[in-house]
Amino acid sequence: MCNGSSARTSEGGVIVVLKDLTAVPTRPLLQRELSMRLVDDEALGKTTAWIDGIDNQAVDSLIIHRDGDLRSMPTDSASILRRIALPKSLKAGMPFVLQSRLSLGVGGDGIIGRRVSLLAGHVVLGDGIAGFN
Repeated sequence: MCNGSSARTSEGGVIVVLKDLTAVPTRPLLQRELSMRLVDDEALGKTTAWIDGIDNQAVDSLIIHRDGDLRSMPTDSASILRRIALPKSLKAGMPFVLQSRLSLGVGGDGIIGRRVSLLAGHVVLGDGIAGFN
């Protein structure tokens, strides 16, 4: 990837691959991989996002954590940098605009290297680390 050996073309923006990190009876197992892409929309001054793999799952929020530690509890309020409400009519691969712009960089308020959690109510569907796409 970083060494130039990948045949995949960079799309720009940020990508987060979301995995179910714990298999316990209270959390549904993901049937397929979830991923989220984020890009800056310069014209709107906001961030546009797409989530793939949600197939009729009722997702309602996204948490961006202060760190990139996948071992910590995803709903620990001390680790939350931002909590973002998602549109009710969300469909897989359908672009939507976030209510406010995210910093898609490293450091400061940037989300690169931070843990991201996708939630349905209080149930975490998947966790991942934000990286350059």
